Amino acid sequence: MTNDFLANYSSQIYVVDSSDKQRMEESSVELSQLLCEEKLEGVPLLVYANKQDLISSVSPDEISEDFDLTSIRDRAWSIQPCSAKTGDGLPEGMEWVLEQLSQK
Repeated sequence: MTNDFLANYSSQIYVVDSSDKQRMEESSVELSQLLCEEKLEGVPLLVYANKQDLISSVSPDEISEDFDLTSIRDRAWSIQPCSAKTGDGLPEGMEWVLEQLSQK
């Protein structure tokens, strides 16, 4: 696939376990590395903040701050609170992805 194809028809979806505070830093580093990949340059990013149904989960705002998402300037991005267990928030995230792809 060419980078043109990826830029026009792709979106990156990154799922964070909001209840695992110990792995948050590791996950942030992994996402930073992915964002530097040439093939993913400019590709919209959706971060699912999973396990929001748990009391111990970190809020999407905290994750956004910990992952320094507000510094991302080369692509559209969004963070969506969700629960894979209940399905809450999953459709909204996919709607955002489709909206981004339709703007290409």
